[in-house]
Amino acid sequence: MNELAEKFLGKFTLQGHILSLIRHTDIKVKFCCEEGTATIEIKNGKISLLNNQDSIWYEIKGDSNAMKQLFEGTETLRTLEKKGQLTVSAPLRTTLLLESIFFLTKAHENLAKVI
Repeated sequence: MNELAEKFLGKFTLQGHILSLIRHTDIKVKFCCEEGTATIEIKNGKISLLNNQDSIWYEIKGDSNAMKQLFEGTETLRTLEKKGQLTVSAPLRTTLLLESIFFLTKAHENLAKVI
């Protein structure tokens, strides 16, 4: 799970057009699947992987295939939730933000150059 999250963070840093979405955001999300857990913190325009599991605000659980689709941006968060592949414990506004971040970070290296 950590490897998938680290790969996502690597792609995210290349996508400068998404930084405006998280400029004033402060959330911690724990992602859980059978392969393990990963916690991502989004704070003051930066996104990072946390080692400690203290004071987690939101949680997303599901199978490893659904997590892979989410982190790679091939399927949206709410679609995976509607299909029953993921369970999201976060308000709608946070869910929409996370969905946007993951979907816009997918492998579109050329998109950052256009925007």
